[in-house]
Amino acid sequence: MKWLALVAQAVDKLPLERLLVRRSGEKERLQELAKILGEAHSKPAGAEPERMSDLPEKIDENTHPANLGNTRAKVRLEANPSVTSTVSTKETVDYQNREIGKLLVTLKKHMTQKFIVAGKPCDCGQKHMTLELEYLCEETIPMVENSDVYYRILSWNKEIAPKCMVEAVASGQYNTEYPVMARQARDFQKEIMGTPDVSVLYPKKTEKQQGTSQPEDAQEITEEEFEKQHKALLTRGTII
Repeated sequence: MKWLALVAQAVDKLPLERLLVRRSGEKERLQELAKILGEAHSKPAGAEPERMSDLPEKIDENTHPANLGNTRAKVRLEANPSVTSTVSTKETVDYQNREIGKLLVTLKKHMTQKFIVAGKPCDCGQKHMTLELEYLCEETIPMVENSDVYYRILSWNKEIAPKCMVEAVASGQYNTEYPVMARQARDFQKEIMGTPDVSVLYPKKTEKQQGTSQPEDAQEITEEEFEKQHKALLTRGTII
């Protein structure tokens, strides 16, 4: 039976004269209304219960629980080993720390030189470097128990970033601050890596790693190789 028909039947059975009579108590009026509605919805003895024809006759384990009318099979997601990383959290943090250390060492060098190349202000301290430092720190924070050093680097990075821009370098107003900033970068690099020795930023491969085939651009390089590539890029004018 459609709901409109039920409403019409209920209205037809409502004794309006009983409803219009003012009762002294609110509770009494509510009880009277509940009784009238109960009479309107009562079914004859022996009547079969109504069934909704749009629902499936049988619900099995493949039926979507959120929609009983949807009988399409569920999609079962399985982990794809070919795209699942097997790198441990410690290995990831070690990698992140080395990358943070490399940025700090590079910033320290440019700060010591007051961001001057060939007697001119350069963009070697532009936002791309400080933004990468910020990104690496924020990404590492959830993976370590003691994240204090990363928060301090973020605070420091936010303070020094505007002073590393070409316009700020050209103004000369931060020339006395750059050496101080270079020492701060060195201190952070030492705290992150446990030593000021930059050789730890380019770890040597183990025998197991040497036997693993990797794309050339995915392999970590030594400090000497890094300096060699850096000089080559400078010669070609790719970077300044």
